[in-house]
Amino acid sequence: MSRGGAMVLAALLGLLPTSMATSMAAAAPAGWDRYETILWHAQTASPAELAEARRLGVSAGLVFGLREAMPEAALAAALTRQAAPLRAAGLSFYVENIATDFYAPYHYWRPDREVSWAFDILQARHRANPRDASVFLREPSLSDPAWLARVGARLAAHAKILGPDRPLFFNLGDETGIADLTAPWDFDYSPPSLAGFRDWLRGEYGTLAAMNREWGTGFADWGAVVPLTTDAALGLADGNFAAWADFRAWMDVAFARAIRAGTDALHAADPAARAGIEGAQMPGTGGYDYTRLSGVVDVMEMTGGEPAFGIAHALNPALVLLTTTGTDSPAARHAIWRAFLAGARGLVLWEFDPALAPLFTELRGPLGDTVLAAAPRPDAVAILYSPASIRTQWILDRQTDAAAGKIWSDRRADSELDDTAPRVATRQATETLAHLGLEPRWLSPELLQGGALRQGIRALILPHAIALSDAELSEIRAFATAGGLVLADTPPGGYDAHSRRRATPLAEHVTLLPAFSGLTAALAAAGVAPDFSLLRPDGTRATDATVRVLQHGPTTLLGIQRDLSSAATAEDMVLALPAPRRVRDLRAGTQSTTGRLTLRLDPVEPTILAIEAP
Repeated sequence: MSRGGAMVLAALLGLLPTSMATSMAAAAPAGWDRYETILWHAQTASPAELAEARRLGVSAGLVFGLREAMPEAALAAALTRQAAPLRAAGLSFYVENIATDFYAPYHYWRPDREVSWAFDILQARHRANPRDASVFLREPSLSDPAWLARVGARLAAHAKILGPDRPLFFNLGDETGIADLTAPWDFDYSPPSLAGFRDWLRGEYGTLAAMNREWGTGFADWGAVVPLTTDAALGLADGNFAAWADFRAWMDVAFARAIRAGTDALHAADPAARAGIEGAQMPGTGGYDYTRLSGVVDVMEMTGGEPAFGIAHALNPALVLLTTTGTDSPAARHAIWRAFLAGARGLVLWEFDPALAPLFTELRGPLGDTVLAAAPRPDAVAILYSPASIRTQWILDRQTDAAAGKIWSDRRADSELDDTAPRVATRQATETLAHLGLEPRWLSPELLQGGALRQGIRALILPHAIALSDAELSEIRAFATAGGLVLADTPPGGYDAHSRRRATPLAEHVTLLPAFSGLTAALAAAGVAPDFSLLRPDGTRATDATVRVLQHGPTTLLGIQRDLSSAATAEDMVLALPAPRRVRDLRAGTQSTTGRLTLRLDPVEPTILAIEAP
């Protein structure tokens, strides 16, 4: 193994200091300055069709990565054949699905089987024999050194061959996950995974005695430590899920480390290469802890939308975010614009509809360049993203299900898309802020513990934050004591960060707003309000449009977009500013100096304004 490969493997296995391992993954290439429109089916298009797609605004296609073992010369020839038509058409490309067999072995397409075929077998085996522990051995293990080395070499070979073409990115895997996307499963009890888990626990607890106290166990040495399965955790009555929750947290760590190892292998082979994953899901199970996932790739195509977009971007502002679409429709256009205003820098097209060409002209022209050059302008309100709370609520929900005769192991990836208390609370809070035109600062537990609340924040929103560490509680209490406003939909901190129930949740200094009703008034009372108002013609506040606020030097950008509804008519609204400003409508090409501007809002597409001092 090369020195670079050894460094990558050492970082994954925890043999390097955390700061060094993190900096290796964070040394991400830059320079994605223009919106990219990427045709997924480019490989089946004729030269004439590719030329026409480019004329209509498509900027790139794809080259399929090859997972079969072959001599480097044969690999180079096969990849070059795929790239040649795109080069001839003047299109860029990205490299697809290079290591899906490792990053998504339980969810990938085969010509003769269902995409979830391997996971279906495990579920059937567990139903037939719940005592069969072999169903919890991930194949391949995310912590398997041999597989990590194999995948690293494969990625390096692709980078070496295609690097001179400067692909948009190298996709490690599509619809990746610990099991089948976000489907919950007790992966991975293999020896490499358990060894990594025990090393991780040492870092978390320091001593075996401290871990035993938290878990309520009596393990005599680290080598004997094994976590609780979900089946066992469902039978607990004491509210201490730590021995289960820590393993779920570890699998998120192992998943992120494995992806980081692929990114590091690419960067080692070609420092200018970008690593990415596609089909990223909403925050939840299956590896989708964005406190860990946001910083391990350079590019991420997300199907989860908000709040995953906001969380991922806040935790890694350099992350390039992409979305997907099929054919043209009002819903598709609305989603494309909404994602663009939220920070998306490109779009993967499953099918190309020529009706989208004018939209691509805008997104790839001066308007798109102006918006992409700006950054969110955060307000004095923060939202805590708490993976520990999501985990804790998950096991509590499954206990409720079990009492009703439902079996946790029958849950599928689509089951995890259902509303949960943390998801609903987060949506209620974020939608209120978006309709007010407030840009929240997303906080991870680490940022909260590190003192982020002392950086100009006046209000902290805790969406169903039922599992908080002692350090988080300490920061929240100090923030409230200093005059900060703490808003929660349910009493926070009833469990610690390892999902162990506390005697009482945090009560003092917390304003409870069930379903976050009254959030607007509570924020206004704390002095958290935008410096503009979006009104109906009768002077009442508009409630059916979101406002995205971006800043580029002295220029403030407002992206104002109606909520998608069946009403297909335009609507008049009034933008009230605190004083006269020079206002340019970047799409209509008009401008005026005013403190009160009447807008005619399209039912689907946004109005984008640039506001400056007169």
